[in-house]
Amino acid sequence: MPTANTAYRAVIRLYPRDFRDRYRDDLEQNFSDLVDDRGAGTAWARIAIDLAVTVPRYRLEAIMTERHSATALSIAITLLAAAGLLSVPIGFYPGIVLLPVAVALAVAQRSTIARSIRTPDSNRRRRRLTIAAALALLWAVSTTLVLLDIRHEDHWGGKVVVYNLIFFVTLIAAVVYLIVGLLTPKANRHLASPVG
Repeated sequence: MPTANTAYRAVIRLYPRDFRDRYRDDLEQNFSDLVDDRGAGTAWARIAIDLAVTVPRYRLEAIMTERHSATALSIAITLLAAAGLLSVPIGFYPGIVLLPVAVALAVAQRSTIARSIRTPDSNRRRRRLTIAAALALLWAVSTTLVLLDIRHEDHWGGKVVVYNLIFFVTLIAAVVYLIVGLLTPKANRHLASPVG
């Protein structure tokens, strides 16, 4: 049934590229055999069920590579740590529990994070260290401004919360970028000498 096979070839494009490249011929053969054995209606019914179950799964697997997972995990750990630290200045003391949770999660997943950030790339390392330096400078400037402002002016609760937010966020981000930058290995730049 040429029209059904042509339509099914178009439907196969719903799968991720790697999966399609690897299994396209098998999928087409399976569909063709199913049409020959059971008829087009039954074949399409089975294929629809299979597509509804497998396409989202394979799409998710393609998205959730080790690097993407580690990035999401690093962001989650940083946000938990920041929320734990920021909960004290705003007066929500039970929120400090988030800090040990972030530390436990970081310790438990350190190998996943390390594998994902250990790709040799001097440019990535340089960018991360530059961002760490910029955040450290921002932290120093904002801390100086806060100290000058508090000394010369009455401060109110909302202003102190904002100051603390800027202080802790820039400090934590600077430390995280410094650590990640230092853990990112430099690319080896071995130049092959001409053989003469």
